[in-house]
Amino acid sequence: MQTKRTYLFFSLPKHDDAYTSTPWQLARELALLHEVIYVDHPYNFWEALKLFSTPKIQWRFKSYFKFSVKELEGVNVLPTPFVWPTHFLPIGKLHRFFTNWNEKIVAKRVNSFLKQRDIKSVVYVNSFEFYFPTFQNKLRTRINTSVYHCIDPMIKKYTLKHGPALQQQAASNAEMIITTAPALMKQFEGCDFSTVNLVPNAANFHLFNQALHENIQVHQAIPSGRKTIGYLGNIERRIDFHLLLQLMERLSDFQLVMAGPIELKYVSEEVLHHPRIKFIGAVAHQDAPSVLKGFDVAIIPFRIDEVSEGIYPLKLFEYLATGKPVVTTNFNPSVLGELSQVVEIAQSPNHFVELVEQAAQSDTLLNREKRIAMARVNTWKERAELFDQLVQLNVA
Repeated sequence: MQTKRTYLFFSLPKHDDAYTSTPWQLARELALLHEVIYVDHPYNFWEALKLFSTPKIQWRFKSYFKFSVKELEGVNVLPTPFVWPTHFLPIGKLHRFFTNWNEKIVAKRVNSFLKQRDIKSVVYVNSFEFYFPTFQNKLRTRINTSVYHCIDPMIKKYTLKHGPALQQQAASNAEMIITTAPALMKQFEGCDFSTVNLVPNAANFHLFNQALHENIQVHQAIPSGRKTIGYLGNIERRIDFHLLLQLMERLSDFQLVMAGPIELKYVSEEVLHHPRIKFIGAVAHQDAPSVLKGFDVAIIPFRIDEVSEGIYPLKLFEYLATGKPVVTTNFNPSVLGELSQVVEIAQSPNHFVELVEQAAQSDTLLNREKRIAMARVNTWKERAELFDQLVQLNVA
C-alpha cells in the first residue's frame, strides 16, 4: 500500500499565471494520491502597487487580513505575502540580506498553515524558485526529503543577473535534483550535488484530445477562410521571428495564429503588424483545445542557440494529443530525435517552410493516430508517478 505524503511545492511559475506550468501539472496529479500544498512565487511590494486592482493581487492582499487558502483541483494553494524587491540590488551582502528577509516573510505564512493543519513533515520541492534558495531551512517541520526542480534554462538578461548563483545555492541545499530535459542535467553533473534525475514534460492528454470532439468549436478568435499555421505558448525571446516572416512570404495562402502571452520587446513591428499574422493573446488552459482545433499545422519555431537544448516545451505533447501535424526547428536534438516518427523536424529555414506546406496538404489518418498514441503515453499522470517514485527512493 502506498504511503501518503505531504508535498510542499514552492514554485516560480504561479498557479494563476496566463499559461499552465510543469510544477502546477505535477502538483495536481500528485494531489490525487497525496496532500499537496502549493506556494506561488510572491509578488513584491512594487508589483503589488502597480497591479493593485487585478484579481490576482486583490486575493493576495485580502489574505493579509483573512488568511484564506484556495483549494484548486485538489491542491491547497497558499496566498503568499508581498516581499521586498531585490533584483535591482548588486550581487553581495545587501542582496543576501533582503533575500533572507523575504524567505522569513514567506516562511512565517507557510509555517502558520503547517501548524494550523498539524502537518508534521513534508517533501519539499523547490520548483525553479531559485530566488528563495534556502527557504526550506526556515520551515518548522520535518523535511522528509528536499528536491530542486530545474524546469528551464536561464536565458534572459534579467534572470542571469542573480539566477545562476542562486540556483547553485538552491541545488546545493537539496537532497536530490530533478530536471525536465537531458541538457539541464549537465549543469549539475560533475559538481558536488546530489543525485540528478530526469522527469520530462508531458501533456494533459484528456484535455487536449478534446480538440477532436465534434462538440468543441474552433475558438472565435481564429479567423476563417485560410489555412492556418498555429503556435500556442509564450511569445518571447526563444521564438525565431525571422522564420515566421519567411513562412508568410513563401506561403501566401496561409495565415499564422499566435496564441499566448506576448513580450512585445522581442517582437518586431514587421511581425506584429503583418496582415496575415494574428496575435490572439493568452487563452485559458481549458480553452486551448478550441484554439488547436483551428490549426491545420502546429509549429514550434524556436531559435537554435546555446540554451535551446535545455528547452522541453509543454506544447510538444499537447499538440500531439490533438493529432495535428507538428513542425519544429531542431532546437533540442536529444529530445526531438526520439519523436522523429511523429514530429516533422526541420534542418533549415527553407526545410521548415517545405515541411509546413507538405503537412498541410498531405496529412493522413494513420499519421494522426500515431501522434495521438505518442501523446497518450506521455501524460502528466505518468510523469507524476515517476516523480513520486524518485522521491520515495530518497525519503528519510
